Amino acid sequence: IRTPWCDEELNAETHLIKDKLSKFNKMGILTINSQPSANGVPSSDPVLGWGPSNGYVYQKAYLEFFTCESNVLALLSILGRFPGVNFQVVNKDGSLNFTNIKDKKPVAVTWGVFKGREITQPTVVDPVAFNCWRTEAFGIWCEQWGKLYEPDSPSRKLIENISETYYLVNLVDNDYPKGNCLWEVLEDMIARKKLNERAEVKQSLRDWVEIQKKSCLYY
Repeated sequence: IRTPWCDEELNAETHLIKDKLSKFNKMGILTINSQPSANGVPSSDPVLGWGPSNGYVYQKAYLEFFTCESNVLALLSILGRFPGVNFQVVNKDGSLNFTNIKDKKPVAVTWGVFKGREITQPTVVDPVAFNCWRTEAFGIWCEQWGKLYEPDSPSRKLIENISETYYLVNLVDNDYPKGNCLWEVLEDMIARKKLNERAEVKQSLRDWVEIQKKSCLYY
């Protein structure tokens, strides 16, 4: 897998999910960060292990990606079926910042348990930091990748259009003992998008979000 954000070889952990990542990238879900789930894996494990010996590591499945408005609308429409999944969606200028993380508190996604120590928590998903990161993330499209092409070329125009119209999304599956439901989430998203297209749904994402914010489930 090669993207504007990664021109190096995949790490061993990502190889565990590379086939899924490849499949969904080809469907317009442009992943930039991910991790598989882990439940009590020995810290000595050659792929998922880290930290002192004789410990155990845990992590929640995580995906971060760019995708188009119709995919995001479909995604948000089906996430009610997955109560264990946290999400956040932001657009380029930050005028849309939508999540189901109450009070926008950080969510732990990786931690370890080691002899004689408190829980070690090296990785969190922080909604505030994620919104700050969007400026750099969207900027990479044009500032790094887009400049490889002539200003009026089809490739340059495509990249600029993605930068202006796509959304940055993250998903966290909190039910890590059960494995990883995020692939099922994406499958359902694609199916819902096709249904929306057949039904000629005209509702915009922004209108949908404004309606949902009136509930107590979204922030």
